[in-house]
Formats: sequence, C-alpha cells, structure tokens
Amino acid sequence: MINNFENFINFYLNKKKNFNESIDLNIIFINKKKNFFNFELNLIHSVNDNKKFLFLSNINKIENNIFFGNIYFEKFLKKEIFFDKIFFDKKNLNLIIENNLLKKFSKKKFLIENYEKKISSIKSNKLKVIINKNNFLNLKIGNVFFNKNMFKNNYYLVINSIKKLFNCNNIFIKKIYISTTMSKSFLIK
Repeated sequence: MINNFENFINFYLNKKKNFNESIDLNIIFINKKKNFFNFELNLIHSVNDNKKFLFLSNINKIENNIFFGNIYFEKFLKKEIFFDKIFFDKKNLNLIIENNLLKKFSKKKFLIENYEKKISSIKSNKLKVIINKNNFLNLKIGNVFFNKNMFKNNYYLVINSIKKLFNCNNIFIKKIYISTTMSKSFLIK
C-alpha cells in the first residue's frame, strides 16, 4: 500500500490548486476493549504553513504568512495577492460590507475581537486526537501547498505516534485513507 502513499504525494503535488485544500487522514480502527481517551501531538509543521492570512488594521506589516493592514486588503481587491482567510474587528467591518464580501468572510467566522488569540491558533502545530466510540479518526495533517518533505514529516509523525499509542491500548488500525478536501481518498493501509 506504500505505493498509494507515493501516488497520493505525486497526485497532490501535480494537482492544479484553485484554493488551499487541507490534507486529511481518515483512520478506521477496532477498539474492542472500549479504551476511550484524548491526547495531543505536536506536528512538525503547522497545518497552516504556506497559507496566507490577513488581519485588517491600520498597522501594515508582514510576519511570515500573516499580513496586517488595510493596504493588503486593497491589493487583495485588485487581485494582486490572495489570502486564504481575512479576519477583521468591528472597526474594520465596514471594509468587508462596502466591498460586498460578507458572504465570503462572514461575521460569524471572521469577525474577531482578539487578534493575538487567533494568531496563536494559526501558528499552533498542536493536533488534538479524540479516541471515542465512533472508531473513526479524521485528522488534518497539512495543506496542498506543503512540499513533499513537510507532508511526509507530519504523516510519519502522526502514524507512528498513533500506532504506538494504539498498541499500548489494545486498539488495532483497520484502514487508513488519505485525501485532500476535494480529492478522492487513497487507501494507504
């Protein structure tokens, strides 16, 4: 099945990218003893690496893949730059409304009060894993703008950590699938 893993990597690296899709692992497992628990993994690369985020403000600066400032919003409107997500506070809500973007960047999802908290969650490389009665895990491990090594690093870290934990808890992996948001699933195991 390792060929399917390599096939998937080649598929997503060569795929035309219209937007930044996530890369997901779907793991079906057998948990006969009903050992339920939660744990966290520290991914090597944040699932948000290589995505671009804009926070509307009067301060104009760039920190890695996070942009601050209304000047970048103007470039976005002129299609000079693309952002995966645009966050705004109440002071900048009018820019979204005036440009008829509330459907794309809704108040519910993108209107925030605390920029620092959101930035911290964007930069986080933590992956929460919940083992419950569903016997199914869906884990976001990256995005389609990852390079081959970033993808492999996160994939092997997650799989090896889960296998080790499952072995200790008498849980067995039945199947592993990998996919992007819009692609077909590839059976890995």
